[in-house]
Amino acid sequence: MGAVPARPDVASGQGRLLWVDVAKGACILLVVLHHAVVKDLALQAPPALQPVAASWVWVSMALKPVRMPLFFVLSGLVAASAVRRPWADARRRVLSPYYLYVVWLVLQGAFFSVERLLPMNRTQDLRELLGDLVWASTGLWFLFALAAYFALARLLSGLPRGPVLAVAALVSALSGYLPTDDWNRVSVVFHFTFFALGALAPDLVRRVAGAAVHAPGRLAMGYLALTVLLPHLHLPRTLDLVLASALGVPLGIALCMRLAETRLAPAAAWLGRRTLPVYVLHAPLLALVLHLADPIHDGWLGVTEVVLYPVVLTVVAVAAALAIHGVLRRLGAHALFELPQRLAHPDPWSARHDAQATVTASS
Repeated sequence: MGAVPARPDVASGQGRLLWVDVAKGACILLVVLHHAVVKDLALQAPPALQPVAASWVWVSMALKPVRMPLFFVLSGLVAASAVRRPWADARRRVLSPYYLYVVWLVLQGAFFSVERLLPMNRTQDLRELLGDLVWASTGLWFLFALAAYFALARLLSGLPRGPVLAVAALVSALSGYLPTDDWNRVSVVFHFTFFALGALAPDLVRRVAGAAVHAPGRLAMGYLALTVLLPHLHLPRTLDLVLASALGVPLGIALCMRLAETRLAPAAAWLGRRTLPVYVLHAPLLALVLHLADPIHDGWLGVTEVVLYPVVLTVVAVAAALAIHGVLRRLGAHALFELPQRLAHPDPWSARHDAQATVTASS
């Protein structure tokens, strides 16, 4: 197979942009890698190997202004046409991710009420569960945010986008001052800017993509410089992230567009269209790993193997999540991964509207 052409104005299958699917695949890999580092490697590494774990934590945190901001820009870009549709046509974009959020909030809540080793935010009781239904604090916050962001973007779609994006960016920069210690809840407020950018200004995103693809080297150097400089300025953490994302998102787009021109593009795009099962299943799988034999503490792995451990764990967790998803689908458990039609369209005559707008198109 030859190189696959990918430019901002070139679509692949069913009108989807190839580089967008490739980028979504890359983003979900970075999400799983981040959790493999901070929830598994950092917990398992003995004192002698803590420098390795600390190095991985630094790399993963350096990617923070790219990982989720880019994911939300892509989600907004996919939803851009839907935010301007009538509510009757667009409602699935709200119902679908929120339905999946509630389903997996209950399932993961039950799982993590028993599994206690993995460091994460856990829903401890009914009061916290009710609170999470209103403002997510668990690792499933991305699904909650998709529903909230689409509804908000739809409400704001009739206003001038410049002021809307400026106010959203200001809210993001100041979100660290919210009266909560829960970073996931801050993240729900912080990332709306990026979804709004994709949903309300898709032409701007495409122009940035067209320029960025020709300058990945300069973007990478600028981003690295910011990563080193910003900690010394002692700015609020959320302002740091906004500033770093201004280069991090274009850099991520540029690299993914280059990746979309390689032989890896079909596999990355295939994964990018299946982010939902990886997102909801990878945390329980990483938790189960902590109950297996510990090859790091047991001395089975040398320094080189420990350096590669998060990458291997990421590949295994993603493959296992996709395999479980396949089995569950074959068993008929479709309601775990998509909004049932009877909930999406109580009126059967409306079922023809937006039939393809599943959460996998925006997650």
